Amino acid sequence: MNYIFFDLDQTLYTDETGLFAEVGARIERWTAQNLGLSPDKAKVLRHHYFVNYGTMMRGLVLHHPEVNADDYLEYVHDIDVRRYIAPNPALDAMLSRLDVAKVIFTNSITDWAERILRQLGVRHHFKHIIDVRAVDYQSKPHPHAFERALEILGTPASACVMVDDQVSYLRGAVAAGMRAVLVRPGAEAVDGIECAVETILDVEPILQQWLVER
Repeated sequence: MNYIFFDLDQTLYTDETGLFAEVGARIERWTAQNLGLSPDKAKVLRHHYFVNYGTMMRGLVLHHPEVNADDYLEYVHDIDVRRYIAPNPALDAMLSRLDVAKVIFTNSITDWAERILRQLGVRHHFKHIIDVRAVDYQSKPHPHAFERALEILGTPASACVMVDDQVSYLRGAVAAGMRAVLVRPGAEAVDGIECAVETILDVEPILQQWLVER
C-alpha cells in the first residue's frame, strides 16, 4: 500500500453543530442569487445535481457555463470553521499509528481542507491535499477525478485505499482499481466496497491489517 486517500467532510469529522447546514444554506443562497431561482427551486436543483453528479459544482460547470465556478467555491466555503470544529486527539493518535503516506481527496477546495485539518489538529499527517481544482473540476465519483489524483501521486490504483462516507464516491474508487472502506453509521459493504465501519476511528484495524498484507 502506497497511499491511503481520506475524504474530508463527514469522514474525518462529522458535524453535530451546524457546519454542514451553513454550507448547504450558502450553496442554495448562491444558486438562487446567481441563477435567478427561488429558494425552493435552488434547493431542488442542489439535490438533483448532487444525485446526478456528486456535487452541486459539477452540475453548475456542465449546465451553467456562464457562472464562475471559483466564485461559487469561494463563497460556499467562506465560513469560520473554528465555531464548529474542535481538535480531535484520538484521530491524531490513530493517524500517527498508520505507517503509510496519507492524502486528503476532497470535492471541496484546498483552503477549506487546510482550515479543517488545522482545527482538528491533524494537518501534519497528510502529504498531499488533492482538491476539486487539482482534478480539473471533475468531482468524485467521476473517473477523471480518480485518474488525475493517481497521476498527481504517480501511483497505481492497486496500491491505494479510499476511505469515504459516500457510497457513490467509493464506487468510483473501486472502478479505478482502489480498495475501499465506507465510513457511515449503520452502513454495510456493497458493490465492491470491502468494509464498512461506523466512525473514522473504527477504520484503524482494517487499515492496519491491509498494511500487514502489503
